Amino acid sequence: MEYSPGLRGVIAGETKISTVGMEGTSLRYRGYDAIKLTETHTYEDAASLIISDDLDGSEFTNNFIKYYGELTNDKDINKLFVEIKSRLHPMDVIRTVVSYIGDSDKNSDLESTTKILAAVSYVIASYNDNDTSELDQEYTVASSMLSNKVSTDELQALDDILILYAEHGFNASTFATRVTASTRSDLTSSIVSGIGTLKGELHGGANERAVELINSFKDINDAETGVLKMLKEKKKIMGFGHGVYKIQDPRSPVVKRWVEKLVSDDDSKLRFEIAKKIDEIMDKEKKLFPNVDFYGGLLLSELDFDVNLFTPIFVAGRSVGWAAHYFEQREDDTLIRPAAKYIGVEERD
Repeated sequence: MEYSPGLRGVIAGETKISTVGMEGTSLRYRGYDAIKLTETHTYEDAASLIISDDLDGSEFTNNFIKYYGELTNDKDINKLFVEIKSRLHPMDVIRTVVSYIGDSDKNSDLESTTKILAAVSYVIASYNDNDTSELDQEYTVASSMLSNKVSTDELQALDDILILYAEHGFNASTFATRVTASTRSDLTSSIVSGIGTLKGELHGGANERAVELINSFKDINDAETGVLKMLKEKKKIMGFGHGVYKIQDPRSPVVKRWVEKLVSDDDSKLRFEIAKKIDEIMDKEKKLFPNVDFYGGLLLSELDFDVNLFTPIFVAGRSVGWAAHYFEQREDDTLIRPAAKYIGVEERD
């Protein structure tokens, strides 16, 4: 049996949800170009498409408003926040809250998904110093995490990155979700598997590391010197290259354009210039392109999110993709059980 480290190139299942990396450049959700969806539809529409194959996000929106409102008035949830927020990373808080709310077998697939997304969004909103209680009717999920007084551009920017985060084939966290689902476990347990997997810096945590790298340089010259030194020392530059895309990550230009549009003060303009310099060096020296995480971290910074909330926002976007894969895997009802190549001692007396 042929061995492929990290299961690279191994086809581990079939899916109707998305096509990732067609010709090394594209991303489609149930046949629709994900990049074009950011131009024509909202995250709620994309989420409804991914879960129910329906681009009308009105039912998704109504369910989200319902469950988000219930969480706001849930004294037990808010008591739990007080107990755990001061000592746990936001990703651990999300994992705990999702486990706590559970799910009901009586809910439809769409209801179950929006309940989990509402919980994730509510946790993110709880870290906001400003009031986030007013939900925008068009950009409902995005508005649940942002201050009530943000601009339409800021709502649209977060909405777009949520669409781009929503689904991405058999990535590590989605595959973990499907493995759990394949045992006939419940949706909540499967989503928690995805959350735990996304926490790793080689997956969802890459946007945090990318911003930390950008912020570590004082100016463009310092960035050039520092990155070249890192490359010489064979250190990994987070936010570049991709395991599937070979030409470019089609999501990255969308995010980069939003960063360029939203930069407002000298500090943020400098960070953007430093980022572009790193991008230029990586292209020249390594022929590597930025993935969605590189400029994604900068965009979330411009939206005033703390670095430790970047991956939780990734969870918010990706939760619908995880859920869709859970339902698809349960319908397939095949236990995922790969073989291992034994490399230890053959026999011992």
